[in-house]
Amino acid sequence: MNNNIHLNYMEELLLKTEKIYSWHLSASYEWVYSNHPNPTPLKNIFTLSDCDFYLRQHVQESASPILLYDDLSLLWAAIPVVAENRQLISIHLLGPVFSSYTSDIYLHEKMDTQNMSIKSKIELFNLIEQIPVINTSVFIRYVSQFSYTLNDAPISIHDIKLQDNSSVLREDEDKQSFTSSGHTSYHYELLMLQSIKDGTPISNFAAQFSSFQIGTMCPDNPLRQKKDEAIALITLFIRTAIQSGISEETAYTCSDYYIQSIEAASTVPDVIQIIEVMYLDITNQVHELSLMQIHNPVVRECMNYLDTNYKEKLDLDELADKLGYTKYYISLRFKKETGITVSEYLTERRISYAKTVLKNPHIKIQEISDELHFSSPSHFSFVFRKYTGVTPTQYRKNAV
Repeated sequence: MNNNIHLNYMEELLLKTEKIYSWHLSASYEWVYSNHPNPTPLKNIFTLSDCDFYLRQHVQESASPILLYDDLSLLWAAIPVVAENRQLISIHLLGPVFSSYTSDIYLHEKMDTQNMSIKSKIELFNLIEQIPVINTSVFIRYVSQFSYTLNDAPISIHDIKLQDNSSVLREDEDKQSFTSSGHTSYHYELLMLQSIKDGTPISNFAAQFSSFQIGTMCPDNPLRQKKDEAIALITLFIRTAIQSGISEETAYTCSDYYIQSIEAASTVPDVIQIIEVMYLDITNQVHELSLMQIHNPVVRECMNYLDTNYKEKLDLDELADKLGYTKYYISLRFKKETGITVSEYLTERRISYAKTVLKNPHIKIQEISDELHFSSPSHFSFVFRKYTGVTPTQYRKNAV
């Protein structure tokens, strides 16, 4: 088979098995072809985000593949095709995919920052619902196989680069900001630790950690810098897991394994992949531990759904429909098993999240109220005071 036949086979294979689409760009970055049935919205997101900027910068310096995150935290892979004299022939993209599950609320918030029309948001959201969730390590292996097909040269997964957000900050950006929502590194760290306590992972951990920086410990060694950041986070994760009920033996065994894996890593993407797996592993252990205390499988299923979707707009009828039971049966079993109602459990989860986010003074109380689907800031304040004894404003003053 010639290269075109190999390429067509790989594209068809990834499309049919994983729903990973292919995109072809010319050497001048013109969009030539895609096998996506409706490519324009996704192409626009890629082009208008920093992906296009990072891609151009990377190709000027290297012919290796690179992973890129767009403004919706969708993951893409760019694979340059070069001639024997290293001249760029074309660029192939794979994606987009999600590296972890993402809530609808998170996506809507991201779209709101794009100044899109209602029609465009609806169209894009319908497309995004069909985007697959693929572990970063698995996606990297697909990228290495695709690169071999294009360039007739095998590469190691360690050769695949990751978008480095920290190296090209624009002068007008606040260099202390961590995400578009206003979270600093410290406040995002609080969210991560709270998510471990709750046993519910946050969205797009890998995308966030790729930009994460705990000081500048090794400015001339990006790999050592990322390893030190990962080890620092592991220490915090393990301490939080122990406080959440995980045995010290289990926690420290887990810590030793992942720290050794990080020290053995030879690239920044490897470190990010390992810390992502560790974070999801320890969060899942905490979640499983909390569910083990619940004997009724219906209640466990209900709690699991609420733990994952507490920032969505939920009601008991919708919950019953999702789980396949009547709302009366769910209410009866839940109250008998936990001692509180479904509504009270959902509110407790929301208030727990609100307490963490309120520690970030850059996020308005109105935004928190809207995110958690309270009818108004005054209603949010009333419920928050009922559960904590103070208003959100008072809690923020005491926490800062």
